[in-house]
Amino acid sequence: MIGKKAKRMIVLWVCCAALLAAAIVYSLLYNGGRWVAPMDLSRYVFSVKDLPMLAAGGCVALCAVYTVVTAVRAAFAAKRRADPRYTRTVSPLLGWCGLLGFLGFGGFWTYQAQGVIFPFIFFVFFGFFGLFFEGKLSHTLQDEMFEVNRRRAQLTAYKAGFALLFAVIWLVGMGMFSRNVEWCAIFMLIAISLIYALVLFLSNYLLYRYEKEE
Repeated sequence: MIGKKAKRMIVLWVCCAALLAAAIVYSLLYNGGRWVAPMDLSRYVFSVKDLPMLAAGGCVALCAVYTVVTAVRAAFAAKRRADPRYTRTVSPLLGWCGLLGFLGFGGFWTYQAQGVIFPFIFFVFFGFFGLFFEGKLSHTLQDEMFEVNRRRAQLTAYKAGFALLFAVIWLVGMGMFSRNVEWCAIFMLIAISLIYALVLFLSNYLLYRYEKEE
């Protein structure tokens, strides 16, 4: 199984590398080297000819995320196989990783300076505060009651997330920021990132509350 995943990963990276190389050649020959040579993003204007480089860059980014997620899941799966009766051992100190969420506020600076809204996605890291509560449940026996509490916590977290997502979509549908598409995109990116972080946090926090009956 590991061999098949490794081969699949290699093929995926080879395809991404070939796609990126083709996009670079196209940009150098037919698009003046845009997105290859250094650019002033504050003056950037979208062109259809930019699509090959943007698509190739997106594919490489998705491939990188997929590789990291696969590696992390494989590591956790190995730990679970070692003793599937107990939860994984996590240090509560990892909850401090949630402070990375404050990097999302840098998006306001990058948007004002360069028109880039990507940093707003760092608000997702606020969900890492939930690792503090997961750490407090490290090496806990996963009996039937634990599984019931976990499903209950996840269901409650998902309900809260879907309710907030519906509210965000409703506000946008009612015309919030309708006069400024960029502000609408920023609002949606921030809202979805924070909602995802909330779901991650609540899943661990509520499980801890249900298990400890606090």
